[in-house]
Amino acid sequence: MLGVYDWEKKAKRPVILNIELHIAEGKAGDSDDINDAVDYAMLEQHVIERLEASSYNLIEKLAADIGRFILSLDKRITKVVIEADKPGALKQADSVSVTFTC
Repeated sequence: MLGVYDWEKKAKRPVILNIELHIAEGKAGDSDDINDAVDYAMLEQHVIERLEASSYNLIEKLAADIGRFILSLDKRITKVVIEADKPGALKQADSVSVTFTC
């Protein structure tokens, strides 16, 4: 759930996340072996579960929470830059987005 106003909280609204991961250990970059890489499918599943179990008033809080959560999932991830995009948030714009770095 995302929104400040009651009408926003009553209906699920789409949020698009663009997630940039900074990886400390470049082993996968050298080995080209999937076993050395961050498991993106696992990250996706955990992020979806967290979003479905959470409620946020602000898109800023959503971005900060998910960014910090991703950092906790794999010790090789040293930095996360997450852009949360809320399509249709304003009448005169296609979307509104915020970027959070942690």
